[in-house]
Amino acid sequence: MRLVADIGGTNARLALCEDGKIVPHTVQSFANEDWPHLYNVVAAFLEPHAVRLEDIVLAVAGPVQSAHATLTNRNWTIERAGLIERFGCENAFLLNDLSALGYAVPALEPAQLHRLHDGGGTSVGVGQFLVVGIGTGFNVSPILKTHNGVHCLAVEAGHVSMPISIAELIKQSRCNASLFPTVEDLFSGRGFAKFCRKMTGDETLQGRDVIRSYEGTKNPALTDAVDSYVSLLGQLLRELTLAYMPSTGVYLAGSVARAVVKTAPPSCLETFARPCEIRGAQSPNLFMIEDDFAALHGCAAFEA
Repeated sequence: MRLVADIGGTNARLALCEDGKIVPHTVQSFANEDWPHLYNVVAAFLEPHAVRLEDIVLAVAGPVQSAHATLTNRNWTIERAGLIERFGCENAFLLNDLSALGYAVPALEPAQLHRLHDGGGTSVGVGQFLVVGIGTGFNVSPILKTHNGVHCLAVEAGHVSMPISIAELIKQSRCNASLFPTVEDLFSGRGFAKFCRKMTGDETLQGRDVIRSYEGTKNPALTDAVDSYVSLLGQLLRELTLAYMPSTGVYLAGSVARAVVKTAPPSCLETFARPCEIRGAQSPNLFMIEDDFAALHGCAAFEA
């Protein structure tokens, strides 16, 4: 039996899997703030399950090295040796959470995806994919699917400097671009809320309130803020397609990506699909991963 877990900045989702498949009734979610450490979460999850673990595969929202991982947005360090010693498994593997989604993408069912843009290319078979996660934080996962399997590269793209093209668009939106020096400073939950606060002058705004207000009221300043943000996201996706050349599709994931793209999609998609000199008129397919538990499926599919 394998224990799989998706450890985000806010929540930890865990399940058991057997023969590469999630055991449905075992899927459970925990609020991280209620627990002193991930090990306590795992212990609480396992308590009602009388199972012998062969291995543990964890997807972690933060930098991962072979033997340990640290969450970007929570003071938790996870040690491979600590997992093996504490829970008696034969082995433990640590993946970046976006890498886990990368392992999941080739096996996702149609019900787990929503096609946002049809670029006319193939979305099956071998080739390059890109997962873009925008939630509590930001990261990407470049994926190469070959006849020998699925290969995901470790990346920490949220901490790179903001591309000049996006910084210029921020200035055109009458917002101070220096407030967003890195990609994650803008493209994350806190970045979205901060951008909307600066654009509207309302320092009380929270991200979820912005989406509800955008959908339910006619506040010109707030509407302009969300529309501007969605256009910025379109430009980011455009830059990423040139950086990673995902011929078989871009896959968005995370609560912020779902909220803002579904709320005001046209400007994002128009910017994303605009022709450019390098790739011509062809643009990649763009999908939204709808399943919050998709990373668990990636952990289940992972082969060392």
